[in-house]
Amino acid sequence: MSNLETENKEGNPLTIKEFQEGIHQGRIEGYRCKNCGHKQIDIIDFCPVCHKSALEKVEFAKEGKVLTYTIQLVAPEQFMNEVPYAWAIVELDDGPKITGWIPFISKASDLPVGQRVRFKKSYLPGIVFEKI
Repeated sequence: MSNLETENKEGNPLTIKEFQEGIHQGRIEGYRCKNCGHKQIDIIDFCPVCHKSALEKVEFAKEGKVLTYTIQLVAPEQFMNEVPYAWAIVELDDGPKITGWIPFISKASDLPVGQRVRFKKSYLPGIVFEKI
């Protein structure tokens, strides 16, 4: 788990392009509110909990657990060669939740809720996790 704290959001906002580049380089980035400590991966201008704009950019843990998922047997074009796979909501070890996909999941017994997963740097589209 790493928390790479940088400037206040007002001075160094995280853009969608930077978020996507971070994913391709193996980083999951977002914000932590300096006022209340809330952590969020979405691109935001203020904390959704305390409504303050005192946000700092952080890098989140690469591991977490599966909270829920659905198995995709029919997929959008960019994922056509990857079916079946699970589209999952993962709670990262340091708190925030993120959606991503887990390849090679074809039935519920392949991925129990609570399964530990790790973010995987990949050339594939989206945010890819693997079972650990």
